[in-house]
Amino acid sequence: MENKSIWEDTVSHNSFPKLENDISTDVLVVGGGITGILCAHELKIRGYNVLVVEQDKIARGITKNTTAFITVHHETLYQDVAKKYGLGYAYDYLNLNLMAISEFKKLSYKYDFDYKECSSCMYTSIHEEKILNEKRVLNILGYETELVNQLPLEEFSIKLGIKHKNQGELNPLKLINALSKELIIFEKTQIVKLEKNIAYTEKNKITFKNVIIATHYPFINRYGLYFLKLRQKISYMVSINHKEIEGTYCNIDNGLYFRSYKDNLIVGGYDRDTKEPCKRLFLKNISSLFDFNLINYSWSNQDIMTLDGIPYIGKYSRLRKNWFVATGFNMWGFTWAMASSIIIADMIDGGDEIKLLSPKRSIWHKQLFINISTAIANMLRLNKHRCTHMKVALKYNKIDNTWECPAHGSRFDNYFNVINDPAKQKHIREK
Repeated sequence: MENKSIWEDTVSHNSFPKLENDISTDVLVVGGGITGILCAHELKIRGYNVLVVEQDKIARGITKNTTAFITVHHETLYQDVAKKYGLGYAYDYLNLNLMAISEFKKLSYKYDFDYKECSSCMYTSIHEEKILNEKRVLNILGYETELVNQLPLEEFSIKLGIKHKNQGELNPLKLINALSKELIIFEKTQIVKLEKNIAYTEKNKITFKNVIIATHYPFINRYGLYFLKLRQKISYMVSINHKEIEGTYCNIDNGLYFRSYKDNLIVGGYDRDTKEPCKRLFLKNISSLFDFNLINYSWSNQDIMTLDGIPYIGKYSRLRKNWFVATGFNMWGFTWAMASSIIIADMIDGGDEIKLLSPKRSIWHKQLFINISTAIANMLRLNKHRCTHMKVALKYNKIDNTWECPAHGSRFDNYFNVINDPAKQKHIREK
């Protein structure tokens, strides 16, 4: 089934009204994906008056296309964090993700969202030393792992892997449906202007004490320089009729990952910048491993990548102390979505920003200059079809039949309706 994720047929979506009048709240959450819903849920528990606004329908964007791995191990990032920032920050990174896993487990006692505790494995067919280095760092941090040299699927080759126990997996839309029933949510309600304490829709205004921007890609350009600090990667996924396997798995060489959901095997990967689609390569690889006729769902998703591989969670800008942001989860969205909900709620309660995750941290990385050169080159490129985000020339993707922004990752269908942000409206056609 083309362009439809496996999760979409597992639930009947809740519906919510459009905002039709002016309103005030303690906390406004902009974005009805998993990050926004978890933030609203956590703040509601803490006694805040919270409302969520979503420009379309909740969980119809990135969330419905996720694979929903819940794991502390994000490829081989611990050795990178330890090298760049020190073991203290690597320890913080680990504990934040352990906290997230614990919170998902607590939720599973109250709500049914097919949560399953399982192992998580990062493996390689080439770079054995990376796995060994990762284990050394985790040993120093006091976190127990196991080296493995076998996978549950003979179709995938392995040289060495590092396995973590007590991780998790879930059904993302069942979780959204369960939590959203208890929240105040307005759908089809787009924020068109944001001031210090007021958000404007086309017809109404929302007065707030604090606002959380949980829109996958931050949509306010004049603060925070997120359009320089972020890029998007696209990956392709399929669901295949297959016997159930235990655990979640990710190949650090090519980004290929897989897990089970009931009698389906979900396989994804070959992540590339949006300007470099790789669907044919992915499907060619899958068809060489499995019977193509067993594929029952096929879809794609986009992930926000930061300059250093670490999310931006905290104050949106130095100039907006009551604005908060959670973005740049670098392909590990569900673990960081949960961590974000606790971190931002603590900050609204008066706690400090976590330095490792601060959006204000240094931007001087090699990737910054790549992002800048890509944006400038495509702004200057002659093309009548321009993205509404920052007027970058669009490129046509013949494989997916989409128009795509090579700088910031916006995607449009053939009628120029927005598929993926940061664009919020139909494309600009220059004269």
